[in-house]
Amino acid sequence: MTTTKATPVGVWLNLMALVMDNKWIVREMLEDRTLGLPWSGYRALRRVERTPMSQGELAERMGVDAPAISGTVGDLAGRGFVERVADPSDGRRKLVHITEAGRNLLESLRGTDVVPPPVATLTAAERRELTRMIEKMREATER
Repeated sequence: MTTTKATPVGVWLNLMALVMDNKWIVREMLEDRTLGLPWSGYRALRRVERTPMSQGELAERMGVDAPAISGTVGDLAGRGFVERVADPSDGRRKLVHITEAGRNLLESLRGTDVVPPPVATLTAAERRELTRMIEKMREATER
């Protein structure tokens, strides 16, 4: 059995391995509740949930190229989850803005009664603490 190293890189690698080894759980959950919304769609919605941003900024933050983000945003817009709106500071630029339907989708997914097996091993207090730590890490990565 491999032991988890508590070094920063060890923690990060083990966290990534846990998520990637179990990504099928999310795929099934998303397909069942969103009529086939891909994982990239969820990632993009989560990014624009706090603040609208250009497709270029969104692509950079997600680590994808322009054609990929264009397809993702187009799909989300077609589903009514985002809209492209004029940037108030530069009317030539468009911002990706989450719609009420997009917010409702995120809230619905977050409130689902599905309990992924890795999370089922945690107590309510442990889930709250893990959520706090994830939010702390997320804030450190968002500009």
